[in-house]
Amino acid sequence: MLPVILTAVAVLVALNLAMAVLSHRLPYRRKLEAIDQARDPNLLVVGNSLLDHHVDDGALAAAAAERGARFTLLNTALGASEPPEQRLLFHYAVEKHPAMHVLVIGFYDFQLTAPDRSGIADLTGNRMVGIDRRFPEAEVDEVYGFGLRDRAEWALMRALPMAANRASAWKNVELMRRSMAAIGMPTVATNSMGRVDDFAALEAASSQLFDAKAQAFLDDPERFNASYEAIFNEARAAKMRIVIVVMPMSPSHLAGFYSRPLWTQYLQVLGRLAAARGIQSIDASRWMPEQDDFVDHLHMTQQAAHEFSARLGAELPDAIGR
Repeated sequence: MLPVILTAVAVLVALNLAMAVLSHRLPYRRKLEAIDQARDPNLLVVGNSLLDHHVDDGALAAAAAERGARFTLLNTALGASEPPEQRLLFHYAVEKHPAMHVLVIGFYDFQLTAPDRSGIADLTGNRMVGIDRRFPEAEVDEVYGFGLRDRAEWALMRALPMAANRASAWKNVELMRRSMAAIGMPTVATNSMGRVDDFAALEAASSQLFDAKAQAFLDDPERFNASYEAIFNEARAAKMRIVIVVMPMSPSHLAGFYSRPLWTQYLQVLGRLAAARGIQSIDASRWMPEQDDFVDHLHMTQQAAHEFSARLGAELPDAIGR
């Protein structure tokens, strides 16, 4: 039995070492490295895939400079992240670059107010930020509110790259399955991030569910969700000026959801809550009026992202009082 046990241990060690090496290529690791390598940023961007690779730094800075504001941007937005991961990235960026004085948060739908509900099983893909060793256990516990069992599983995942990267391995299997299933079938629409149909899951399943989420906030409109409350508190403590931006949405998303009366009410009440906290708001949801400005229902084309960035850069100086 000893040779079998030793062989099994050797295989497990080799697989864990291989997964540890491969994990350095993951987008969340590259995002953390970009934060480390940033040089004297003074404007911090937080969000998800709507901003990740969808901000033209040069266009934003040039438009702002024409209005007397000098911005060096650090974009911590990360695709497929949720508010807890955005909180971790925000905190990491502020620790590394304490001189930043402007925070811009891009959001859509109910990202700022929907309750945080994350378990250890959710920390896969880009949500593995919470497993990275750069974040101390106490900080991760505070962000996610893990119980004793979750903390034990978290420690195991941090110690064993195979466990942490289980979804990354499955992703490759799924890509192979899709490739084989597509043989001889009609071509499906894709963009730079994958299949267009996959992003339909990011929208509300129905207008009734969308209205229910809006109403849940309207019934108790006194706070943002826990992650963003923490971000805003820390930003104010760092004397950062905060701007929240309703991201541009496609005509189909606008027609299906943002034209609803409860969304109008939601946005008005959200704006009042933000103003009470000294937070400025910019509604950019209708800045990109054509369906051709989007690669799916939510994500802008690169050209539209350039135009959005230039317009945002032009409006930010007034929003922060510069």
